Amino acid sequence: MALSNFSKFQQSKPLISALFWLLSAIYIYILLLSPPQQLLPGEPIWAVQPETLKEIVNESINFFFILPFLNAVGIESMQAPIVHPWIESLFNFAEAWIFMFLPLLLLDSKGREFPKIIIWSLAMFLTNTFLLPYMAWWFTVPDGETEDKPTKGLLSKIFGFIGLIIGTFSMVWAVVGRPEFGDMAARSTFFVENFISNRVTIAFCVDVVLFYLFQIILMGSLEVVGSKKRRLRFIPFWGLAVWLIL
Repeated sequence: MALSNFSKFQQSKPLISALFWLLSAIYIYILLLSPPQQLLPGEPIWAVQPETLKEIVNESINFFFILPFLNAVGIESMQAPIVHPWIESLFNFAEAWIFMFLPLLLLDSKGREFPKIIIWSLAMFLTNTFLLPYMAWWFTVPDGETEDKPTKGLLSKIFGFIGLIIGTFSMVWAVVGRPEFGDMAARSTFFVENFISNRVTIAFCVDVVLFYLFQIILMGSLEVVGSKKRRLRFIPFWGLAVWLIL
């Protein structure tokens, strides 16, 4: 039965790859290229407005909360831009998740000749614009031999710990960060309004859903059937962090 299921999965790989290529084209068109109000609110990348660009730059300046933390401990040579904590947390949570994908990609024996570090570096900036095509290509590559799969080392643990800290802090920051933005009700209302009007926020929400899907696929290919750690792939974000650390 197991052999039959494996054979069926192998036969379905070209179809899965085609679906990912289609999903990649849809993602790029709808989120990056579609005209304003055609399918989504906000501007396409070719007509981005100064206020949207400023929002993206401010989120990037506060990457991993490094500058806000430095300001908090008295290092104020550069002030962190004021960004709504829920938007700031979503950005850093998504960045922490894709950050942890580097050791995950490197541990995968598929396509070792492929420039995975470059793909990951580009994905840190434009997320699934690069990761979706990679996953479409991934399903066309034959499975590597089990004995060739590398073991997790210090890099995996470092990336796992950093991702775990930043992702968890993002959740806390969304609730208690920048108290001037009000209570949970006010923050929730802002986020819902922002989600239905801001293409950048929509894109990050789509990204974390896709990260979860890719996490399930890639971790599932690395952990043998029957392994207790294989179940971690179904725990969004934290499952990947713990798996990298263990």
